[in-house]
Amino acid sequence: MRSNTRPALRLSTLRPHHIEMTPGRPAALVCPDCSRWRRINRGRIQPHTLDDESTYCQASAQRVERDVTPEKWALALAEGVADTASRRPTKVLRKVKAPQPPAITKLAPAEPTADTAHAAYVGHRSRCAACADPKRRCTDGRRLGATYIELLRQEPERLAAQARDEREQRDEDSIQAHEQLQRRQALWAERYPAAEQAALERRTEAAAGHGDTRRRVYGPGIVIEPYDTETQPLRAEAVLAASPIRKERAAA
Repeated sequence: MRSNTRPALRLSTLRPHHIEMTPGRPAALVCPDCSRWRRINRGRIQPHTLDDESTYCQASAQRVERDVTPEKWALALAEGVADTASRRPTKVLRKVKAPQPPAITKLAPAEPTADTAHAAYVGHRSRCAACADPKRRCTDGRRLGATYIELLRQEPERLAAQARDEREQRDEDSIQAHEQLQRRQALWAERYPAAEQAALERRTEAAAGHGDTRRRVYGPGIVIEPYDTETQPLRAEAVLAASPIRKERAAA
């Protein structure tokens, strides 16, 4: 890889959060030209293209001078994070207002039932002196008793109507759930090819980065098999399917 004609880029001139020097990870930095994360390969910025994927970035293959150790970089990064956190203003959380209940005069009265009418009739007779005699009842007692008998006669019809309304509500909820599932399936079918392609590109890039790391560790003579885009994802899925954690979750 031939370097460009630019002078070497010193890591000490970059911000700590624009550098990646974590042990065990490929070294990388933010390209000074395209502002994208790029790897440092053999002391140079890895060649890369711009957004149009046909024009090479001017910073490709620029030499990088590592005048900062990983320890100093980690310390500078930690100090920068602490300083930023101390200067960051406290986020103001708006207090959510509790909903005000409606006035009692605006509350709709509950629909009377045979049970409520019976309770009102029994309560009236327990308090009314005229209704203490089983053979005598006052005007209110007769009215409450007639209301109870009428509602008791209408109770089967009311229960049937209530059951019908509940059944219609369940059917409507089921239809809405089915329509929502169909919309989600159609949306997934539309976005699945792009998601699968993006996942394949990530796996390919990760495999390439792993190969570069192994070459740096074991030498350039190590033989690395190319990434198989057909069988290796299937192997990874088989390994995940055989995971005991997944089996326990599926059994639960």
